[in-house]
Amino acid sequence: MFKFIRLKSREVSLCHLDRLFGQTISKLPVKEQIAYCQRLIERSEYQLSQHCPKKDSEQLKDLISAATMEIQRLDSR
Repeated sequence: MFKFIRLKSREVSLCHLDRLFGQTISKLPVKEQIAYCQRLIERSEYQLSQHCPKKDSEQLKDLISAATMEIQRLDSR
């Protein structure tokens, strides 16, 4: 009768979105991982403040969200 479409969860880990983080940064001490995530958020927010295509803005928002979640995860250690 009705088809329900499940929206794909947008919460993706930073390791899946950022190859550098997944392969290198994630092996560093927690302080350095947090500092990287903070810089990533700052750069992404700056790029969002510039006029960018919608596709890019969605990717930047996903990066910001994933980096924020990663900081929260690292802080809880």
